[in-house]
Amino acid sequence: MIVLHLYNPETETWQNGDIKLLSLPLHGDQRLWLNLSNASMDEQQQLLAKFNIHPEIAEDFLRERHPPKLETSNNFTLMILRAYAGKDFKDYPGHAQLSLLFSNQVLLYKCQLPEQDYAYALPTFDLHQPAMPIKDWVKHYIHAVSASYLEKLINFEDELSEFEDAMLNHGDDQKMAQIMRYRSVFRKLDRNLAYQKEMFADLLDLENEHLLKNLFQPVELRDFYEKFERLHSMTQMYYDQLGDLVSGYMSTSSHQINERMKLLTMVSTVFIPLTFIVGMYGMNFDNMPELHMESGYYWTLAAMTILALAMLLGFKIKRWW
Repeated sequence: MIVLHLYNPETETWQNGDIKLLSLPLHGDQRLWLNLSNASMDEQQQLLAKFNIHPEIAEDFLRERHPPKLETSNNFTLMILRAYAGKDFKDYPGHAQLSLLFSNQVLLYKCQLPEQDYAYALPTFDLHQPAMPIKDWVKHYIHAVSASYLEKLINFEDELSEFEDAMLNHGDDQKMAQIMRYRSVFRKLDRNLAYQKEMFADLLDLENEHLLKNLFQPVELRDFYEKFERLHSMTQMYYDQLGDLVSGYMSTSSHQINERMKLLTMVSTVFIPLTFIVGMYGMNFDNMPELHMESGYYWTLAAMTILALAMLLGFKIKRWW
């Protein structure tokens, strides 16, 4: 089903209904806002045909999964954005794909959500708002998409700080597994934000002629770019910090293992000559001179004790323990 909102400049009101209200071409200051989020594929194709949308742009708009993209043809601009659709970064439920196809008077809107229990939703259309240029609607959704990342990234800073302290004091494999899940999520976020940052970076190129340059002021285009550049930088920073936690935990674990191995090695080293002595006197030869010494047992124990203490003293002098 296609939801249609048509602004009538004569009455200065919005009409809400279905595709039956559509009458092309639009006249004067009429504005048209179409929600295709719940429309069938046939309904979407028929609507795009009515607006003479270029086949390549129509194909990208209809796709359920498409990387962020910006394309213009026949006075229509296609902007595909990806918002974060989860409550936090503990798991990655997927992204909300926002497809905007717009001209000076028309905005075709489609939001595709991942299948999940938590239903993320971008701000809905308000019938009571006054008429405003299409570019303001587009700007509104760009800010909404960036906000879907920003608040969660800011909140994650405190969570990461607590996580660092927990790993330092009581690091274990369970926390290590959570770090790896976080890294997986941030790797996906980095890819989505990199696409969107580069998309707006291209608009700042002086040699790049694009319809949006006439629609938005340079300061607005730079603001879009800086929002996603900042989000991308924060994502990379957190990803690197999580990587440092992994490296720190692995280094600490390796150090602990090395300390245990060093202790075991010293114990083994001390007992090797003692085992040799025991082995010597365990031989069953009749002509062993010390076998018939009355105090031989005690002399042997004393020699073994002195040898062991001397070796431990040598380890201590070399600061091996």
